[in-house]
Amino acid sequence: MTSLELLLLLNTAVLSGKEGMCWQYELLLSNNGPITTGARGTVEARLVPKPGSRQEQLEPQPYTFHWNVESPLAIVRSSEQEFNSSITVRSLAPKLYALRAWVTRTDCSWCPPLAHGSIKLLVTDSVVGTLSLKQPNGSITFSRKEYELATNIPTQISFILYDPSDYFDTASFRYFWYFGDGERMVTNKSYALHIYPTPGTYQLHLDVLAYLNHSQQRTGVYGASLSLLDTIKKIEVMSVDDIHADHKKNFYIYVNGSPPLDVCWLVSRSCIAVIDHSCDLIELPSSTVSNVSYTFRDLGPYTFNVRAKNSVSTLQACYKITTWKNGIHPVWFIVPCVTLFTIILLFVLSIAMRKGSARKDSIEVADFDFSPMSDKSVTEAWAPSRGTVHLCCIPCGRQKHESHSLSRREAHSLLKFSHTQIQAYSQRPEICSSSPL
Repeated sequence: MTSLELLLLLNTAVLSGKEGMCWQYELLLSNNGPITTGARGTVEARLVPKPGSRQEQLEPQPYTFHWNVESPLAIVRSSEQEFNSSITVRSLAPKLYALRAWVTRTDCSWCPPLAHGSIKLLVTDSVVGTLSLKQPNGSITFSRKEYELATNIPTQISFILYDPSDYFDTASFRYFWYFGDGERMVTNKSYALHIYPTPGTYQLHLDVLAYLNHSQQRTGVYGASLSLLDTIKKIEVMSVDDIHADHKKNFYIYVNGSPPLDVCWLVSRSCIAVIDHSCDLIELPSSTVSNVSYTFRDLGPYTFNVRAKNSVSTLQACYKITTWKNGIHPVWFIVPCVTLFTIILLFVLSIAMRKGSARKDSIEVADFDFSPMSDKSVTEAWAPSRGTVHLCCIPCGRQKHESHSLSRREAHSLLKFSHTQIQAYSQRPEICSSSPL
């Protein structure tokens, strides 16, 4: 074998070894885009061993990083370390730029690359940022590219500017808010407060205007879909009474809140503070009512634990349950007792009312007749008859004198009665007897 053939064989072996070595590394690229036109962006490349390769760490030898950027994106600055490299780029034209990088050994320029990679960087005319929504109670979630919030709670909507190179440090901003329910607002601040009173889906819109100087300005348009839900205010469970042991019982659960809802229920001996995954889960995508069945094997007491949850709130409630064996229902013992008590009460009240009316009827008013014709009837009434014994109210010794006085007073008008005459009627009577004629 000649020396030339030996040299070619040696070069082939070296190239084969180097080519096999390049499969043991990879180049990871990242950037801080998107960036605004005129602003600066950063792109980094890092050389690492491939997962599962024999190289657990890089060999301490010099490496060279090579960059290729798409025009008119320009490299403003570059820096290189032992295992990574970074470049700062800038462009005045909006575009999605492609960048490529590869790594070679410094002491072997004719060797193939150890690793290579590519990445894209977005440069835009718009102000770059994101929308952030927050409520004081923290009930905020983000799913299916929609913000899910609670109604009747102040919502803070903020615009967060993304400016890694501090390009907008000296700029002034104006924000035009469109909340989607007919309300609008213009502010110099990057946030606004708003309350959505009714549930539904709203399209939030924000226009951002940045003044760089008197002649340059940048704009940005942002939007988000908001799903407003009512918080869960109450949970009602019907048919928690009239429970028979060994019978299947249906319970109806009513949730006062906006669907979709996750309802979890569990029957236990006592109220459980927090229901875990051991409960039975029911998903209600568009309804607020659900019914479940349960069979009580033993006598109570029991507790029906239920928890309802939607994207903005969670509520849990406990309901006491008492069961009994089959047979006579306890209500058939209660009804006779109540009826007997009512009858006794009515009887007592009727007796009390009768005593009151009898006491009232015993009071009589005397009827005095002072007319002249009354004396004759009185005389006849007091005339003695044979065979009878009379009781007189006139003093025995003064009967004759009193009769004469009455005859004389009959001739005068009753209106002329004097005080002494009235006293004659009020004298204390005496009881006397008369013998039969």
